[in-house]
Amino acid sequence: MNEEIRSIAEHCLKPKSGVHELALLKLRPYVESFLDATWLNTELKKYETWALKNSDPSLQRALLHTPPGFNMLAASIWAARDWERIYKDDPSFRIPTGSKWLVNIACSLAVLELKAGQLLDQQARNYLRKRLQHSENLWGALHEIQTFAFFVRQGAEVQPHFLKEANPEEITLRWRGVDIPVQCKAKLPGSGRVISQRVFTSLAGSIARDARTKKRKLVVIIWSTDKIRNEDIEFLRREISRGIGLGMGPALVTNNGRTFAVRSQGLSGQFTVKTVRDYLSSFDFHVGMVIGEPAPNGNTYDAIAIVGIKADLRERPWNSLLSSIEKGARQLKGGAAGVIAIHYADPINDFETLRPNTRPLAVTLGELLSPRPHIGAVILTSEPDLQPGADDKGRVRIYHKKPWPFPEDFLVHNDS
Repeated sequence: MNEEIRSIAEHCLKPKSGVHELALLKLRPYVESFLDATWLNTELKKYETWALKNSDPSLQRALLHTPPGFNMLAASIWAARDWERIYKDDPSFRIPTGSKWLVNIACSLAVLELKAGQLLDQQARNYLRKRLQHSENLWGALHEIQTFAFFVRQGAEVQPHFLKEANPEEITLRWRGVDIPVQCKAKLPGSGRVISQRVFTSLAGSIARDARTKKRKLVVIIWSTDKIRNEDIEFLRREISRGIGLGMGPALVTNNGRTFAVRSQGLSGQFTVKTVRDYLSSFDFHVGMVIGEPAPNGNTYDAIAIVGIKADLRERPWNSLLSSIEKGARQLKGGAAGVIAIHYADPINDFETLRPNTRPLAVTLGELLSPRPHIGAVILTSEPDLQPGADDKGRVRIYHKKPWPFPEDFLVHNDS
C-alpha cells in the first residue's frame, strides 16, 4: 500500500467521512491491482465489443449499462477509465454516478488492507481475486469487505475470517471486551423479484440506445404476468426496435412460451435531478427508468426514453429475506449473540417493501428475533440506485432484539 492510498484509507476510517471524487484517479489503479491484468483486459474488450451494438458511453458511465451477467466490477473500471480519458482534456467533466460506484469499493478495500494487511498474504489475495472476478461471487466478497469497513468505522476491532477459503466464520467483532460474530449474506440481483434492477437496466439502456440511433424519443411500456428472464431481454428489445406497439394499442408478443404486451408512443418533456423521481412515479410502473441528456440551457434534461414494466405479480421478497436470516441463524446457533448482515445487489428504496404483510418490518423481525438468543440484530443494506435523482449512497437499516443484547454503546441502535 503506497502512501497516497494509505492516506485515503485513513480518511475513510472516520465515521460518515466522504472521499473527494477525484480520489478515483488513484483508487482505480489500486482496485485493478487486486485483479488479474489479463482477465481484466479480456473482460474490457468483450464489454467494448458488446457496447458497439448495444449501448453508448454515456449509459455505461452513468448506469453501468451491461449485458445480463457481466461482472460489475469490470464495468465500473471501464467507466472510470473512460471518465479519466475525458477528464484529462476537460477538467470540468464531472464523474458520472456509475463511475463513483468504484470509489466506495476502493475505499473499503483500502481500509481492509490498512487494518488487516498482515492477513492479506498471497493465498488470501488469490482467493479474493477469484471471488472478485466471478460475476456472482463478486457480490458476496464486496459485501464482506464493506461490512468489515463499516464496523471498523464504528470503532470495533474486526477480524476478517472471510479472507480464508471455506471458513465457517466470516467476521468477528470485539467491542468493550465482548466478541460479536457477524454472518454476511449477499442477495444476488433479482432475489425475490420478478426482474432484477440490473437486468432491467440492461433492457432499458438498450432500448434507449436504439431510440437515440433512430432519432426517436419513446415511452415504452411492457406488461408481464411472469418473471422476465435474461433470454427475454434481446427478444423484447428487437420487437420494440422494429416498432411493435408503436402508435396503436398494446401488441402481444410471445417468446419461448412467455407472452408480453408492448406499447410504444412518442415522448416529449424535460426533467431535473430534483424532479425526475416524481416524473417517473407519475407513470405508476412496477419498475421504471428515465433516460435523458442535458438540455441546451444546462439546468434540465431532455427525456430520451422512458421504459417501464407494468405487472400484477405475486412477488415474494419476504421469503427470500427470511431464507437468508434462517441460514445466518443456523451458522450463529450455539454461540454468543451475533449480527446477520444482509446486502441486496439490487437497490431497495424502501425496506418496507420486503415485509410479508401490512405490519411494519420492524415488528415482523422483532417477533422473529425474540425467541432466538443467538441473533442480536439484522442489518439490511442495498446497492445505490444509479438513476438521476436517486440516493447514490445505498440504504442501511438496523433491526435489533429488545432489550438491546450488546454493550450499550455498540452501534446506533435507535434505528428500528
